[in-house]
Amino acid sequence: MKISVAKIITDTIMKRMDEAEKAGEVFRWVKPFAEGAPDRAYSYDTQLPYRGINRILLENNEYLTFNMVQEMNQKKGATEYQIRKGAKGNIVCYYNTRSVLDEETGEPKLDKNGNEIKKGFLKYYHVYSREDVVRKDNGENLPSRFEFKHYTHEEATEQMRLSLDKFNRLFNYYCKKYGIEIEIIKDGTQAYFSHDMKIRVPDISNFISIYNYIHTIAHEMAHSTGMFLGRFEKDSVSDVKEAMQNYSKEELIAEISAEILCSELHIPDDEETPDNSVAYIHSWSSYLKDRPSEIISASAKAEKACELILECLRELEKEQVNEYISQEECR
Repeated sequence: MKISVAKIITDTIMKRMDEAEKAGEVFRWVKPFAEGAPDRAYSYDTQLPYRGINRILLENNEYLTFNMVQEMNQKKGATEYQIRKGAKGNIVCYYNTRSVLDEETGEPKLDKNGNEIKKGFLKYYHVYSREDVVRKDNGENLPSRFEFKHYTHEEATEQMRLSLDKFNRLFNYYCKKYGIEIEIIKDGTQAYFSHDMKIRVPDISNFISIYNYIHTIAHEMAHSTGMFLGRFEKDSVSDVKEAMQNYSKEELIAEISAEILCSELHIPDDEETPDNSVAYIHSWSSYLKDRPSEIISASAKAEKACELILECLRELEKEQVNEYISQEECR
């Protein structure tokens, strides 16, 4: 009896997670891109890290206010930038104190020791990711002030280069068919699919290997299938615990899907990826310990996600065959 790729991957994942737990180890997923990128949220202007609650509100990146972008544009000979269309601002909180004024005199009130009485206040404003600030003339994003490491992938095998070409054609065909916008960001620090039908990933030069680049995109493609397979119908839940579990399940589906796609497309593996992938699944799926059936359910949904994507590959290959036949007939 033929064993499905999903079953093999599921068994492998469970085995590795079990071995890690028995050995007392904790997997930690490390992004396979953006080495040298900011390790926390920074102000693009001052290069100082955000503190307090802003550590939680913001992801690891560089951020600017709308006014900061305008100030940059007003400098003599400066390249003009603007906020990317559709970009959403991130809330940043600012805490400070001010003197309590006497209503009659307007002077600061003093305590019994003669010190000004202060009252705390909290304000918030919006900042935008550096990756959402682009040049007005050509759409290139604002350069980072960090020293990103770039990879040429010159050592990649011919097989891997052919695999990359095949995968890129599939990626573009799939996104065009389903109306998904692709954003490739130079020195990017994020990879995600957003429900306004966009897939954003860093440029391939930011990835330590071609495999990791393909695997990351495959992960985001899998997320996007949720729009067409009904996985996001119950997104609006009121219970925080349920929302977190739904998020974990979706991450599990996407990561298993990426493993399946790389296997089905015969993408050559590398030494770093397997444990990295397991670490990612483990980090989002700690609740699986008492729910082993969840990974089987996720695998079934991953199979459906991959089938939707691989159907595009079959359509693409059919188009290429028909085009070849047409060319031969014209000779």
